[in-house]
Amino acid sequence: MKQVFVTGATGFIGQHLVALLLKEGWHVVALTHGDASFGFDFPPQVRVVQADITDYAAVSQIMRANPPHRIYHLAGIVRGSDLSALWHVNVQGTNVLLAAASQLSHPPRVIIPGSAAEYGLAATAEPVTEQTAPRPLSLYGVSKVAQTLLALGYAWRGQLPVIVGRVFNITGHGEPATMLGGSMASQIAAIERGEEEPILSIGNLTPTRDYVDVQDMVQALYVLAEQGRAGEIYNICSGVSVQVVAFVNRLIAMSHVSITLQSDPSRQRPSDIPYCVGDGTKLHRETGWHPTIPFDESLQTLLDSWRGKIN
Repeated sequence: MKQVFVTGATGFIGQHLVALLLKEGWHVVALTHGDASFGFDFPPQVRVVQADITDYAAVSQIMRANPPHRIYHLAGIVRGSDLSALWHVNVQGTNVLLAAASQLSHPPRVIIPGSAAEYGLAATAEPVTEQTAPRPLSLYGVSKVAQTLLALGYAWRGQLPVIVGRVFNITGHGEPATMLGGSMASQIAAIERGEEEPILSIGNLTPTRDYVDVQDMVQALYVLAEQGRAGEIYNICSGVSVQVVAFVNRLIAMSHVSITLQSDPSRQRPSDIPYCVGDGTKLHRETGWHPTIPFDESLQTLLDSWRGKIN
């Protein structure tokens, strides 16, 4: 049976990826950290194992007992100002996973979801390619640049076939409230239920972003695992620029109540990247992948998923 190892399987991307892998006939082994399932119930056919991603002995033992054909390494810290924590999990944890995988008798193909945060401060207002030099503004972005270089090194040395898919902004069903779209949708759903005043707390609305539906995103990761070239980076993006204010206004337009915007200083971040839009030519040329879900459909699905949670 085809076996795949997924870290971070309870996260936003992870839940959708697990569903896709099961649909494609893979036997999924999900690595979680202790009891950190975040209330997510895995389908019964998923084998759940627990270990600290930074514990080499534990990760290696699990991997030897469940030798995978593919690894999707989604686990990590996605925000914060504690560089030591970001480095410990995102960089050292990745090294533990890859070191353990490289010792298997049949080393698996490994997919590392990178981040558009690695590009950071763009030199020009043009879509970035995989050749664009990283200029990360956030500590998270710094940790992801280090993770990418570390991971690709395994491929360049011939130890593991590692591929990096640089993920741009994701939205769609189940986006958590810790992300922009989830935060806006959760507030709108609560307002519609009469549980909050019709005021939407917002941060900086001026940045320009590149949004991809989470369903399209996991399809891209899956395609890269099958067709991507080891030691390469691929942008997973739409190539379409959307200003954050347009994102928010389109969500509000989908509501059936009148909502007022109110600036919230706590949502302002000095590391906000002004412009972040990708060029996905390389991924499309080598695999044929392209986004298929319209942006407005993603927003409607996002809002409806939060309406379901509120109800």
